[in-house]
Amino acid sequence: MAEKFDCHYCRDPLQGKKYVQKDGHHCCLKCFDKFCANTCVECRKPIGADSKEVHYKNRFWHDTCFRCAKCLHPLAN
Repeated sequence: MAEKFDCHYCRDPLQGKKYVQKDGHHCCLKCFDKFCANTCVECRKPIGADSKEVHYKNRFWHDTCFRCAKCLHPLAN
């Protein structure tokens, strides 16, 4: 018998869909954003699975939110 391949949180089937594996569990992108994604310290929005993330000293930013505090020039290039 085939193993079920469902989202750990919402139980929707993941066959043929994008998904993320987090802590040994598979989850759909919607549930990843809701339950697993890190929160950007600048804009306070979740950093989605399709977004680029910058982290430093256990703090997280979207790559576009990681900027110089004085001139606001992006630093993640």
